[in-house]
Amino acid sequence: MICSFRLSQITAFDKFDLSPNQMPQNKYNDSKSGIDTFPAHAYFKSLAETIPHILFIANPISFRIEYINRLPSGAPLESFIGKEMFDFIWPEYIEVFKGKIQEVKDSGKPGTFDVEVARPNNPHEKAWYRTHISMVYDTENSMSSIMFLSENITESKRTELDNINKSERIKAIINNTTDIICSIDCDHNLMEFNSMFANVVKNGMGIDLQPGMPVLQFVDPTKHERLKEIYKRVEKGEVYCDIESFHTLNGSEVYNETSYNPIYDVDKKIIGINIFSKDITERVKSEQKIKSALNEKEVLLAEIHHRIKNNLAMVSSLLQLQEMNINNVEVKEALALSRKRIKSTALIHELLYRSESFQNIKLKDYLTELFHLLKMSNNTLLKLKGDEVNLNLSTAMPLGLMMNEIMLNSFKHSYNEKSKGQIEISIITLANKLMIYYSDFEGDFPDTVDFENSKTTGLTLIHTFVEQLNGSIEMVSKAPPKYLIQLPLNENQ
Repeated sequence: MICSFRLSQITAFDKFDLSPNQMPQNKYNDSKSGIDTFPAHAYFKSLAETIPHILFIANPISFRIEYINRLPSGAPLESFIGKEMFDFIWPEYIEVFKGKIQEVKDSGKPGTFDVEVARPNNPHEKAWYRTHISMVYDTENSMSSIMFLSENITESKRTELDNINKSERIKAIINNTTDIICSIDCDHNLMEFNSMFANVVKNGMGIDLQPGMPVLQFVDPTKHERLKEIYKRVEKGEVYCDIESFHTLNGSEVYNETSYNPIYDVDKKIIGINIFSKDITERVKSEQKIKSALNEKEVLLAEIHHRIKNNLAMVSSLLQLQEMNINNVEVKEALALSRKRIKSTALIHELLYRSESFQNIKLKDYLTELFHLLKMSNNTLLKLKGDEVNLNLSTAMPLGLMMNEIMLNSFKHSYNEKSKGQIEISIITLANKLMIYYSDFEGDFPDTVDFENSKTTGLTLIHTFVEQLNGSIEMVSKAPPKYLIQLPLNENQ
């Protein structure tokens, strides 16, 4: 198709034979040999019939068409030969053609220009054509004709426009971001940069950024050596991320999270570094405030647990004083048991006070210390095995008090102050369930006591705490006493 000619409405052309008077004269002649440098007629005909573009030749004065390489199917040669070329040019481009022709005449050099038109069958769709103009000279080096070559460049133009649009969209995204984006070469000079980086340098240093400037010129000199080390690593192919702090001209400190990425050419050779830097000052300051608040909270919680432990110890001491002034055996025993229950509660707060986390109590540590707190003789040993479990306070408190009652029963019914023995505790976690096997190796559970329905204080507390934990407790054996405790575990325990 010919874009700049009304012939563009035609979709097919028939080739026709050339006659000698239609051929331009060959300006290249070897005067010494008298032989043409190449067979002009045959060469031109072969070339004209082969190329996919429209080629025509016009008189340089009258602008009448002398030759055209393709005709519409069925159209006679007389429809074009001898007609003024401007009869076939879109009206809006006639002056453009005349201007370009005059430029070529004046300069004696070929000229090229592009035109954009709407397709005849779809006015909303654009098409682009590129026209080449050159003079044809006779053997005396005089201008004899003007040759035009029109080429359809629609596909390449669309690709070019698509690339331009994509590039503009990318530029808009890059320049509208609040992040600093730039690229540097391997000599650490700026190649590309976005408006954000330009504004930061302009506002902070009064410098207008230009490609080729050393990037370290805009960085605190105390950071230069570190940045050079980072650049070396990236130039070896590493992707590097870092958080950096800088001081502004007004003395405030800003933090940037920066990533450095190597730039490769088509041969996979590293030719530079892409730098993406995000201002995270507000985030860092918020994190610092949160961290400070957490530290204050931890100190406060530690003090609370320490004071609770001390207060419980004071209550235990008061009960002990009361116990010393009472002669009734049953009352003395009740006060002693109460003291031990208070101590087991205080033990939990002591463990929390010593722990790095106020949400986790190591079950094995608690059971070990509880055993040593309650045992009546060094002849009684504890064998503790199984999984390590961390419990939060809401779980550890009732479980600890329940284990306190079970151990008290062991020392009351299975082991006395003089006897030797061993308590074995196995801890197993399986499918979000905590299972604790508790075994005495000596003693008998009283036959007169109903483990499930007893009204004694100790057993009542055991069943109350296990219900509070949504668990279960089963007496596996009475002689010697053995228990299986099952509790649900969740992510927070």
